[in-house]
Amino acid sequence: MTNRAIISKIWRAVLVGTLLVFACKTASAQRTISGQPTLALSAYYTGSFVGAEAFFQQYTLGGFWEAGAFATPYLHPLSSGDILNNWHIAASGGYLWRLAATRSRSCNWYAGAGAYVGIEWLDPFGKLPGYIDLGVADIRFLYGVYAKTVLEVFLSPRFALLIQGAVPVNFSSVTGYINWQAGLGVKIMLN
Repeated sequence: MTNRAIISKIWRAVLVGTLLVFACKTASAQRTISGQPTLALSAYYTGSFVGAEAFFQQYTLGGFWEAGAFATPYLHPLSSGDILNNWHIAASGGYLWRLAATRSRSCNWYAGAGAYVGIEWLDPFGKLPGYIDLGVADIRFLYGVYAKTVLEVFLSPRFALLIQGAVPVNFSSVTGYINWQAGLGVKIMLN
């Protein structure tokens, strides 16, 4: 099965699940209160692997700011026919604005951007043959910016499902500058 077919099936399942949540969910009095802290944990598909991120987030009147970390694995074919596995591990932070919301704020749509800094780790498991020299250090400095959109659906007053997409732009990567990510996560209200 191709990556495009897998992604299509994932998005269909997410859409059907979201529609079922709205059809079966009673009205909620959930409000995203300015100053309220949350913890967001997500897994996302990068086209070759599944990565993870964890963010501390705090709501403002018009959205929320976030600060956290992510680990993203990628696969890149080499001209020799081998596959290079590399990881982006970084700290990041940004701001997302609320674009739309239900009256009870039980469903919110956000979009925004941020920046990150960390490391790019080439061939972390040493699987490339010894005769292949990449010509660069195995661990390199990584920095960039990202654009992100998040759909937040509260299933209870303290727990939300996240459906998100992001496009990180890497200014220092040797393996590629623009990537995409699509993922699912959860958000837990901390107080």
